[in-house]
Amino acid sequence: MATDEDNADTKAGDGSAPDSSFNPRNCVDSRPESPLPDELFMTILESTCTFPPDVFATVMLNLIKNPNITSSHLFRADIFYDSERNDLNPTSSHNGNLAEHLKPEYRPLPFEIPGFACQRTIVRQLIPRNPQLDRPLVQTCHFYSSESDQGEQNIVLYLPHVSEPSKIPFYHPCVQRLAFAHNWPALPGSKATISVSYGLFPSTPLDTKLSRTALRLLQTVHKHGQGQLTGYEKRVHLDQLIPQQRYQDTYALLKAKYGRQLSEQWVEVTDPGKHVFEDIGIAAYLIELWSDMYSFPGSERESDKTTKRPPFPGFVDIGCGNGILTYILLAEGYEGWGFDARERKTWQIFPEHIQQKLQSRLLVPAILQMASEEQDPIWHNGVFNPQTFIISNHADELTAWTPLLSYMNDSAFIAIPCCSHDLAGSRFRAPPTTKAMKVDVNTARLPQQTSGPETGSLKRTEAQKKMPSAYSTLCSYVGSLAEAVGFAPEKDVLRIPSTRNQCIVGRHRPHAPSFGDKDERNARIVKLVEEELGRSVGEVSKEWIERAEKLAKKPGSGH
Repeated sequence: MATDEDNADTKAGDGSAPDSSFNPRNCVDSRPESPLPDELFMTILESTCTFPPDVFATVMLNLIKNPNITSSHLFRADIFYDSERNDLNPTSSHNGNLAEHLKPEYRPLPFEIPGFACQRTIVRQLIPRNPQLDRPLVQTCHFYSSESDQGEQNIVLYLPHVSEPSKIPFYHPCVQRLAFAHNWPALPGSKATISVSYGLFPSTPLDTKLSRTALRLLQTVHKHGQGQLTGYEKRVHLDQLIPQQRYQDTYALLKAKYGRQLSEQWVEVTDPGKHVFEDIGIAAYLIELWSDMYSFPGSERESDKTTKRPPFPGFVDIGCGNGILTYILLAEGYEGWGFDARERKTWQIFPEHIQQKLQSRLLVPAILQMASEEQDPIWHNGVFNPQTFIISNHADELTAWTPLLSYMNDSAFIAIPCCSHDLAGSRFRAPPTTKAMKVDVNTARLPQQTSGPETGSLKRTEAQKKMPSAYSTLCSYVGSLAEAVGFAPEKDVLRIPSTRNQCIVGRHRPHAPSFGDKDERNARIVKLVEEELGRSVGEVSKEWIERAEKLAKKPGSGH
């Protein structure tokens, strides 16, 4: 729970807002009026606030459920017991208590605070990002409340299930107890306050690290509380398709297996810390996604007779870049292959049987090849084995084509957009929807973004400033192309160290046009491309091939 400002899971949108009113007061030497017993707690810091008790309770519950907000060393919290949740406590409406049936180490630790009533109890286990370095920690969290003529006071108490300092993991303050108090006075004009207090181990003094941690924890509570009060809404919603626990457990396994190995073998000039762990995260996501979509011999899901899943059809990683994602998936036993316009140095570090699955190929879609007089053996026409799962990870020029290729192959796909290119392969500012969908004529292509100071003719109007970002319109554009060929695209935000972390998944086609034979599919794609670009497929073919051949001559990048 030592905070870290570089938490990749939460900095994109954690339910907080910028905080300029935080002005904490050191309470160590001033003996503040705290509702906590002096013999058991030392109040470290206190700050005024303007948010009421219900906001404080909401903020604290969110921090309990999402400890990764306050520590980048943590993945999540697994909730073992919650006195207010029937799904965790099915006996709550009957005689008895589920807590009595938990293992002793998971049962809530009792704790009384004079003058306060315990309103809610949660037992959670903190799950570290690196289980080889840090161990999980079980913790009881109590919510207390007290009301009087003077106002309302609320306390949230954390009790680690350990008995000595040496058993406290690195990511948690080395204390016996940790408490947050919120005081909401009834007297008009009086200021509300929040504070953080420690119950220290007898052998552990208050040092600089503990003081710094208290400051950051209190600042986090204050920032989230003030943000809630002003109506701040979380902009990024993770784990829409894959449960957090499943993804993170698989990620941890893959990271332990491949993280150090690939980082130490890295031969590109780019940062392995980004590329290696980003692809490990994408591999973990795909493995869990596929477990929901397909059946695998010998797997536990194979015995689930209530849902019949087709067998895994294999994958193709178009624009595979450094090949790490393809390598991990192959090494984990998933059949498939990858190709890119240029071979990468990284390919040479993989075993020979993996290298054989990585090819230097240019993808020229079949309809563009048919419209061209040129032919080259290095070209691939985008026709794969039927239903092959298509991976498009930062595939640039191939991104917009991904749902169209999936339609051609009767396949599912995942697209993780990066740079914006149209169906001719040229850079452009994507519109939010396709022309082929006959949307409102006022939805026009947005102008290419410019760089440099916003002065003179380059200065943006207020209307332009409210335009969606180039990246968000690209993601919407790919989704609308998917809809144009019958997919019901699903969107998610990936837990990867990249600002380009949105994905579009196409696995359902509930309103698909008649699939037809190859000629019918080709005709539909030709019509869509010509409507999108406003020129003949022959012109598009020439432009695409010229760009593709130039791309093949460029030196390879780290991706």
